[in-house]
Amino acid sequence: MRDRINPAVTYMDESIIREMTRVAETCGAVNLAQGFPEYPLDEGVRAAVHAAIDAGHNHYTRTWGDPELRRRLAAFLHDAWGLGYDPDDELVVTCGASEAIMASLLALLPRGATAVLPEPIYENYLPAVRLAGAVPAILKIDPFTGAWDSADLDRLCRGAAVLVLNTPANPHGKVWRREEIESLAEIIERHDVLLVTDETYAWITDLKSRHVAPATVGSLWQRTVSIASFSKTYAVTGWRVGFAAAPAPLMAAIRKVHDFLTVCAPAPFQRALTAALDLPESYYRTMAATYRRRHDLLADGLAAAGWRVNRPEGSYFLLVDLSALGIEDDREWAVEMARTRGVAGVPGSAFLWDGLPHEDRPSDRRGRFLRLSFGKRDELLRDALRRLAG
Repeated sequence: MRDRINPAVTYMDESIIREMTRVAETCGAVNLAQGFPEYPLDEGVRAAVHAAIDAGHNHYTRTWGDPELRRRLAAFLHDAWGLGYDPDDELVVTCGASEAIMASLLALLPRGATAVLPEPIYENYLPAVRLAGAVPAILKIDPFTGAWDSADLDRLCRGAAVLVLNTPANPHGKVWRREEIESLAEIIERHDVLLVTDETYAWITDLKSRHVAPATVGSLWQRTVSIASFSKTYAVTGWRVGFAAAPAPLMAAIRKVHDFLTVCAPAPFQRALTAALDLPESYYRTMAATYRRRHDLLADGLAAAGWRVNRPEGSYFLLVDLSALGIEDDREWAVEMARTRGVAGVPGSAFLWDGLPHEDRPSDRRGRFLRLSFGKRDELLRDALRRLAG
């Protein structure tokens, strides 16, 4: 029966992130693997979802999303990031950023085309490229310094169709600065490459590293699909609501794919999230400061225990350097650490091209880094540090 299965699926791993969550649940480890935030849901947003259900918002919305949410979202993106989108023709509400990424890449990648993916790679991008029948090309990013080679990007973009850019980046927390995006823009415009951005962690940054929406840089707006999620910003990962925004010709194609993937995102949650977009600026400042304090708690504690860690500018993940430990299979090592030390993280090979199975080379799972989430309660982070020091 194997020959009846799409080869793109054959070469996919199951989600290592969710596998490590199952390991943590089985052995009672502190779960710093999966990135669901332990941050309080705003009471006004909580009340809004109950009100939406009581008011009867329990059926399909318009396929492109609740009109009120799209209208408010367009205003929010304009005020927060300086982006201008028509809510009627240039926005679509999706089942999380994950569906927005899948719909965008299925819509914009011709079969056999090349998609440039910066590595370390968030786990959803490569399967989406494969399912589109496209070919990945890997731009190496140093996970500990964020450095990248513009000559390498120029070479990879020759003949490519799409570049995927994650900022702030998962797993390593790089926030792309304006001057870097300007350099990137010059290259992709010269090679006529479309840009698909994943800006899910835009509000979870070091206060000194303010997020720059790539579509606001130069003339990138006309070739950019801007994607983000409500999940992390408002601590509602289970609501599964995200969005994509793009110029009308690109959005028309993305909406067609979205229609047949999911029809629409959950109706009462869409309506409730209009209240989230009314939260004051203080909400975002407090959230960013809370995550930065948790970052310092975990990073400083790990460093004091002798671990080398990176210092992410965004997201709520940090990396622990494993390169000196001589680990042959980091997935086996991560499972064993969860069982014996009581802390679950995500092995770095889950985010690396040569650590993932594919057609032309065996996977390399030598340990390079471990991803840990600091989007957790202080007491949970302290417990993890005690276990790792023990």
